[in-house]
Amino acid sequence: MKWPWKKKTLSFDEAARFNWALDTNAELRQELDELAKQYTNLSEKEYRRKLLLLFQGNGLVIDADQLDMLLLLRQKTDQMLLRREADHDEETR
Repeated sequence: MKWPWKKKTLSFDEAARFNWALDTNAELRQELDELAKQYTNLSEKEYRRKLLLLFQGNGLVIDADQLDMLLLLRQKTDQMLLRREADHDEETR
């Protein structure tokens, strides 16, 4: 039985595939840039719908909750890497 209040979890493979697509798929990046230019003319719901469609069109079938989780994970990872880089820069001075 599927419980409506249980969120689908993400596997490591799904997270890695998402990050790989964002980092290496030039077509997806171009489409995301074009969508970002439309941001002010779209409702948040419409923007997110189009964002999910872009990912689905590039083989990443995720829902809105998973997108939020993946973006948060990516943001936190970036923060950790930047902090590590800053710490390394301070050590080498």
